[in-house]
Amino acid sequence: MTQEIKKIAIAQDGSLVSQHFGHCMSYALFNLEDGKLSRLPDLENPGHEPGKLPRLLAAEGVNLIIAGGMGPRAIDLFEENGIEVILGVSGDLGRAAEAYVNGTLTAGTSSCSHEDHACGGEDHEHEHDHPAHIVCISSTGTSLDSPADMRFGRAPYFAVINLAANTASIFQNPFTDAESGVGPKVVQLLASNGVSVLITGRSGGNASAALKAGGIAAYELTEPITIAEALQKYLAHELSPLM
Repeated sequence: MTQEIKKIAIAQDGSLVSQHFGHCMSYALFNLEDGKLSRLPDLENPGHEPGKLPRLLAAEGVNLIIAGGMGPRAIDLFEENGIEVILGVSGDLGRAAEAYVNGTLTAGTSSCSHEDHACGGEDHEHEHDHPAHIVCISSTGTSLDSPADMRFGRAPYFAVINLAANTASIFQNPFTDAESGVGPKVVQLLASNGVSVLITGRSGGNASAALKAGGIAAYELTEPITIAEALQKYLAHELSPLM
């Protein structure tokens, strides 16, 4: 890799690389000079307008963008503005940036399968539902790389991701060893933290009723993937409602 100055924009949802470039909450900006990476202030997504994002990012001096997915017309628009596009990336955005610097970033195919729109730069034939702002995922550990816990009420930890604020926190479940009424107690705790979506493997009848009463939508995990992977699946609309 040459020692040119690069300004990188990574589509972000929370602390993760967004799977839809044009629908992300904001863009994490990095400056890369002489092999040294520095974080710049984030750039808010200005919303959809034909050709707006390519012009905006080009005006910001961005010459490389990283995302999970983008439509083919948007790719053409960015390249016309002299901006390189790397797609098929997922996981922690900071690690993705470091991997690019180290030459170890693994890119794949675009996660955006819609051929009739740009997902980042042109007119859209339809709109995706905007993801909930605060998502909770039952966890076995204290990092986004920890496997999700397939249990709800007895999960040792909960990861709470605020997509609007681009923050993530993980806290210990205080009701793990409670004798009874665990599910409703946990639901009350999550509701008090503003959670509007829960991602877990299964929940009991009392917990399900409490979730419904509390206005918290629950989505089902069928395998113990990592917290980061579970969030990506939710953002990509790949999870089914928990029955």
